[in-house]
Amino acid sequence: MKRIYTILSCLLLAGMLCIGLYALLDKDATYSESERRKLKTRPKLTFSAMLDGSYASDYRDYFADTFPNREKLMNANRSLNGFYYFSGGSKDGAQLVINMNGGAANHGEALPSTDDTTPSSSTQPSGTSGTATDSTEPTEPTQPTQTQDPDAAAEELGSVLVVGDRAMEVPYGDKDTIRSYADAVNDIAAKLGSSVRTFSIAVPNAAAFYAPAENQHMLQTDMIAACYDRLKELKSTAIAVDAYSKLEAHKDEYLYFRSDHHWTALGAYYAYTAFCESAGLKAEPLSKFESGEYTGFLGSLYSAIKAYPQSQALADNPDTVQFWRPFVDLDTKWYPDAEFSMEYFGGTLCKVDDTSNKYLTFLGGDHPITVIKTNVDGPVCMILKESYGNAFTPWLTSHYSKIIAIDPREFNRDGKPSLDLAAFAKEQGVNDCIVLDYPIMLNSDSYITWLERLVD
Repeated sequence: MKRIYTILSCLLLAGMLCIGLYALLDKDATYSESERRKLKTRPKLTFSAMLDGSYASDYRDYFADTFPNREKLMNANRSLNGFYYFSGGSKDGAQLVINMNGGAANHGEALPSTDDTTPSSSTQPSGTSGTATDSTEPTEPTQPTQTQDPDAAAEELGSVLVVGDRAMEVPYGDKDTIRSYADAVNDIAAKLGSSVRTFSIAVPNAAAFYAPAENQHMLQTDMIAACYDRLKELKSTAIAVDAYSKLEAHKDEYLYFRSDHHWTALGAYYAYTAFCESAGLKAEPLSKFESGEYTGFLGSLYSAIKAYPQSQALADNPDTVQFWRPFVDLDTKWYPDAEFSMEYFGGTLCKVDDTSNKYLTFLGGDHPITVIKTNVDGPVCMILKESYGNAFTPWLTSHYSKIIAIDPREFNRDGKPSLDLAAFAKEQGVNDCIVLDYPIMLNSDSYITWLERLVD
């Protein structure tokens, strides 16, 4: 028996040695077709990286991404999962529900970092850095390194539901939490004062219109009503915008991606028309904008369920990202803090390659502060938003001389810069403030805390 164990151990060690040698000698893959993302590259060995332990961590991630035959093994795993996650009924009616855990900070994307990033040294770019009327393609920006907070508080935010070829984020709803969100919006309106009009735009996501009622933890009409009823109860000066009705009236159109948790630019457009009605502005017709598109988009929800066989229905019918170019001249910059200590050439619409998250087309993803200057003779608008605001913000360019988009998740936290919103708004001459969020954020204690800290 001892001899058999010795032989088996030798065979195991020999197999491990062969795999290790093959992993060292084979050509590393650079892109995963099943995950639609770039794979990790071999980290550089430096003395500092060895001391702080980052080299070992980075090398582990690199090896996991470039393990021999990784793509084939992942496809085999997806097939095996089919035995454990069987969905009855027709293909169109197949359903899959998985829990979604993660910090609220993860509900937004940033452009991947580049090694040759350099801040711009002048206050004016050579030409417009946004998408102007003489531009035939979205801009290809230079961006700062973006990272997500590894210490973000974990929250049970909702679940992912798959019905046929559509994946949806189904938010959990809690009225007390939503009332706290409304309290934060009211505090922002009060601190900004009567010289600034504050608008609250609570927008639904795809599950509001396409998820079966039995799979919804709380109807989103009830979530939004809880928010706006609380604003009324507080006699808040914040103006509630009814984006839900506009979206519901057009729910048969392409308002939400099927493989991503975001809305499309068209969905954002209908919310923009609702805002214009509340703000006394005339919404520009779609026909006035030049449009373009990127095909073959598989987004965040596809990534969340890629290990399950139901993801194949999404892969077989990927999304298309449509965009409409602003017809005004633009100068768009990104900043890491409220002091504008560094600036980066940005884009209101950005060019993405075939391997990118194509939702980064809008504002280039999430940045602490994005400033868009236009040639419009109009007021100044400030928008507090998470990633749903990225597709919404470009529609504002026809009405404002300057738009300042702020991500509340990037301020007044450990390791983040500080921001006194009231003082900042006064300094920038802000006339209108928009607070735009989707249901996950209305129910996120972490996000509500970050909103409150802006005016504490």
